[in-house]
Amino acid sequence: MKSRGLRIAACIWMCLFAMSLVLGCQGSATKSEGTKSEGTRYVGIGTATVGGAWYSMGGALANVLSKNIPNVKANAAPTGASIENLESIRQGKMEIGFATTDIPYSMYRGINNLAENKSFRALLNNDLIYLAIIVLEKSPIKKFTDIKGKKLGTGVPGSSNYIIVEEVLKAHGMTYNDVKPFPAGVSQQTTALKDGNIDMFAYVVAGTGGAAPAIVELTTTEKVRFIPLDRKILEKINQAKPYYLIREIAPGWAKGIDKPVPVLAVGTTVCIKSDLPDDFVYQIAKTIFEQKKELDAIHPQWKMTTKETVAVDLPVPLHPGAEKYYKEIGAPISYLK
Repeated sequence: MKSRGLRIAACIWMCLFAMSLVLGCQGSATKSEGTKSEGTRYVGIGTATVGGAWYSMGGALANVLSKNIPNVKANAAPTGASIENLESIRQGKMEIGFATTDIPYSMYRGINNLAENKSFRALLNNDLIYLAIIVLEKSPIKKFTDIKGKKLGTGVPGSSNYIIVEEVLKAHGMTYNDVKPFPAGVSQQTTALKDGNIDMFAYVVAGTGGAAPAIVELTTTEKVRFIPLDRKILEKINQAKPYYLIREIAPGWAKGIDKPVPVLAVGTTVCIKSDLPDDFVYQIAKTIFEQKKELDAIHPQWKMTTKETVAVDLPVPLHPGAEKYYKEIGAPISYLK
């Protein structure tokens, strides 16, 4: 009887031990990003598609945060970019997300057909992005309105690119119904232009940091023209939506540009989950600036974030933790109206 009782007790103990293992595994599988587990804080960073600037920049940021903030494991993930990143923050799937400035501006206020989302705050501003409008040199198109009835390369529906091109069409009294849209990525657009499958493409590409590789390749192998936008059109868009800025592509930005080209520009804002602790976000902002050389070396577009630009023309309020650090280093802080 004693032996049988011991066997029963052993079986019960083994069952309880197995159940504790299962429950423990379940707990770790459902652990949300940004929570602490055994002293470790997990940080998810939403970027864009693999191969894009944001994906590389996000990877650099994840590496720097993981190396320099104790007990932090950061991970950059490929995503559908701006809208998806901010929605992921709202859903608790990510803590940090890259976005073109127009998207957080609209989401935070619940305007421009985007549902209100106040789950994020600004962490920093990065480079401006230009809307480059390009045709082959031999094209009969001389101004933007000449695209009416012809094939126009755009971004994918729902993307920032697609929305920005829609705004430019609207400012000219047109809609997508007045053109033949060709939605695709920048590499596909340049190939389509070279092959004569589209007449023009309008694509948002890195601004002050230099032309995207696909643009460099296009302007090296083909003779092209950059279509300028009329200043009155640019002012009309800017007055209606202040996050769209009036800028010029400088001579030398890409081959064939020998004089300034007036364009529409939009900023890049890196957003962060609003309910993260102030001291933790302070650490993140401090680490970014203290490790700027490493970030800059991994991706040169990080060079566009400086003390002078990090918090200028923000689309939404700064996270208090980031604000505290920027005030300490004397960074100017301003907001879009």
